[in-house]
Amino acid sequence: MIIDTLKNVKKYVKNQNLATAITGFLSQAEDKAVGKYDIYGGTFAKVQEYTTKLIEDVKLEAHVNYLDLQYIHSGKEIVITREKGDDKPVVEYNEQKDVAFYLPENFESSKLNQGSFALIFPNDLHQCIADGQPINIKKVVVKIPVSEF
Repeated sequence: MIIDTLKNVKKYVKNQNLATAITGFLSQAEDKAVGKYDIYGGTFAKVQEYTTKLIEDVKLEAHVNYLDLQYIHSGKEIVITREKGDDKPVVEYNEQKDVAFYLPENFESSKLNQGSFALIFPNDLHQCIADGQPINIKKVVVKIPVSEF
């Protein structure tokens, strides 16, 4: 997992046309309604507004076909992660949704503030939780095909 700010997205995305499309979309997140948007090629974004959850209310998730670039437009969260290793999922992989779920055990945590993002790879079990008390946030999750990395 990588944590950084919007101005540095181009450091991590090798396809510069894709990087430009992502940064352009994220820089206009304030004007985007909740929903799904095609960005470039097979890359798409999900604009979300929700109340952050407590650790006891979540499971870690993992993907196979997409990386997540999770960008905090407003608010803050804690992202919890650990490597997948040989862990067995508690909810089996759903190919249509590209997700499996795991128990939130033995994880590391990092803070995501407004304007920052986490770039999460398929070997990263991950989930975002409240930083203290639950708050309302606006977040954009950009789903980038593994083939772009």
